[in-house]
Amino acid sequence: MHKYLIIPVLLGCSASVQALTLEQSIAQAMMNNPQLIQKYAQFEAKYKDKRAAFSDYLPQVSVYAATGYEKITYNNGREYDSELNRRELGLRVTQSLFSGFETVDEVARLDYEIKADQQALISAAENLSLEIAQIYIDLFQSQGVIELSEQNIKDHEDILNNIQNRAKKGLSSAADVAQVQSRLATANSGLLAARNNQFDLKAQYFDLVGEYPIDLHNPEVDSNYLPETLDIAIDRAKDNHPEIKASIFDVQAAEKQMDRDKSGFWPKIDLELDINNNDNIGGFEGPDDDGRIMLTMSYDIYSGGRTTARTEASAWRKEEAKAIRNNTYRQVIEGTTLAWNAFHFVGEQKGFYRQNVDFATQTEKGYMQQFVIGRRSLLDVLDSKIELFNARKNYLKASFDEKKARYRLINATGKLIEELRVDTPDAWKLKDNDDEENNQTDETTSSTAQEVSN
Repeated sequence: MHKYLIIPVLLGCSASVQALTLEQSIAQAMMNNPQLIQKYAQFEAKYKDKRAAFSDYLPQVSVYAATGYEKITYNNGREYDSELNRRELGLRVTQSLFSGFETVDEVARLDYEIKADQQALISAAENLSLEIAQIYIDLFQSQGVIELSEQNIKDHEDILNNIQNRAKKGLSSAADVAQVQSRLATANSGLLAARNNQFDLKAQYFDLVGEYPIDLHNPEVDSNYLPETLDIAIDRAKDNHPEIKASIFDVQAAEKQMDRDKSGFWPKIDLELDINNNDNIGGFEGPDDDGRIMLTMSYDIYSGGRTTARTEASAWRKEEAKAIRNNTYRQVIEGTTLAWNAFHFVGEQKGFYRQNVDFATQTEKGYMQQFVIGRRSLLDVLDSKIELFNARKNYLKASFDEKKARYRLINATGKLIEELRVDTPDAWKLKDNDDEENNQTDETTSSTAQEVSN
């Protein structure tokens, strides 16, 4: 009964070693997609910023050297005449002992920004995966529509041959032949539109993955990742969605930036070592060497209100980050709710479309039998053919829409890459001791989610 609803398993002309499953398509896109490369570059750049900030923990070593001509006419108010070739060579080592916690807070701020950028990268990969999955499924749907359109053309050609034979026997008129030919032209036009749509989808696939689809395989969704209720879906989204995690890290980074800007209220203490090896200094011929090690302190008594203004600006940036975090929660909850509704209602809609196909099939067969015995007009038969064709297309679309809704719902909970069993590149992972800190931050994420929810 549903022989024209069979979903094609293969796309393209023949099997190929270049065939990509959905999972392979996404994995390839992760390595080559320009948008993800841009996000990854931002992620790596932040690591270098953190390393630059960390350098303030280490000694700063500088060498000074100079040589040239020196002429002195007066020295200490006395007339003095000296012409010498002056040479200077010095070494300075400075170790910061206390910077008002500026370095500590700056390193911590950049660490949170690194984690936020990592989550933003994962979020972009999640969204790209969903987009590829939808295009991938649309390609199967387009092939199904093409096959239905080809069958529709064949059915109209069979009717046309039948009517032409009847017209030769005087049982049908020329108007009947013209009417079938008109419907056949419309069917051919529909086939061209379906093929054009498939070419467009292939171009979109190329834009995302980097190569054209050759031999695709119909993906299956892991039902274990589908939440049973809307409340469960929202809870999963709050706990797992990378955009929520990124917004929480941004708030923590803003807090550390505010602490860093407060460092101007503290004194700066350094340990300095100076060694100089000079010749012919100040008009006196001969070596002039010295060395010293000193504990230095500097304290900014008044800077025109700069430190206060920076601290207040950082406080407002923290409020901005908190507002973005709260808005992100709302958007994720809204997106999860919309995805759940689509998943729930498309599944019900599919059942009605299946009934539509069954009834349209019965109608088409009955009208054809009644037409043969003269109880139905040719127009009734042609209309029943179109109704059956549209019913099959609607059912085909609903079947694939349901699958896309499943992937969309899993994406809304932040688990699509995991469901697809696609490993993110090792380069995307946190380095050094960041993994341990990230585990500790997961607890902060959960507590913050509860706080925002309340």
